Amino acid sequence: MSKALDLYDRQEFLQCLQCAVCTGSCPTARVVPGFSPRDIILRYILFGEQDEVLESPDLWTCTTCHACQERCPHEICISGLLTHIMNLAARRGNLPSALKSGVRLMAETGWSVPAPPRADRVREELGLKPLKRPDTEEIRAIFREAGLDEILDLP
Repeated sequence: MSKALDLYDRQEFLQCLQCAVCTGSCPTARVVPGFSPRDIILRYILFGEQDEVLESPDLWTCTTCHACQERCPHEICISGLLTHIMNLAARRGNLPSALKSGVRLMAETGWSVPAPPRADRVREELGLKPLKRPDTEEIRAIFREAGLDEILDLP
């Protein structure tokens, strides 16, 4: 188990076995059958299913909206733990292709969703300045610092 997860007392997670307020508060759990923030954390921390959790595509359905964390009566940083687990999964290569594509596009263009050429024409017609192009070198430096260049084979 990673050091970040060691910040919590295992006894705190034993309380999760009966609570489930996080899953009941989760908007994703309402629309994605079988998704449960509580189950992911319990499986990873208490039940020793780290490999299974890190390989699971279900992990990536979390939107990190923090609803689980806001309502946790035990004040466990659930969304932070899920983000940490997602980072560990990404380092193992379990990263959805759509997310990989978005990050690569951001490294190349500065945008995860590029503005169409029409946007500049319409802005000009309205008397607005063209959209400022992001500094991709700065973005790539941030990605390198975060280790994303290795995970995504960025140039």
